[in-house]
Amino acid sequence: MSKELYMEHNPLLSFEDGLEITYSDLKKHANGTAFITIYFERPNDKGFFDSAQIDFPGSNFSEVKGFTEEDLKEFREYVDRSGHTAFEFSKENEYA
Repeated sequence: MSKELYMEHNPLLSFEDGLEITYSDLKKHANGTAFITIYFERPNDKGFFDSAQIDFPGSNFSEVKGFTEEDLKEFREYVDRSGHTAFEFSKENEYA
């Protein structure tokens, strides 16, 4: 696979309320530092999805649609606790 192409949305966790947490393949910033994007998506009552994403390590949420500040606070806690696990999965997949 070309280094320019990334498999987005590798599954990480699913919850009963429909929330899905997924992550990207390993990416590199222009300075060579590795990162992944972690995605949060949940179906809403309008037939669409609430969504947000964050680059890990170290970033703020972007592309936020439908989630509340309280949701984002909970997601930030999750990222702080478990983002490294998805990051390690991405590193392993890069060499598979």
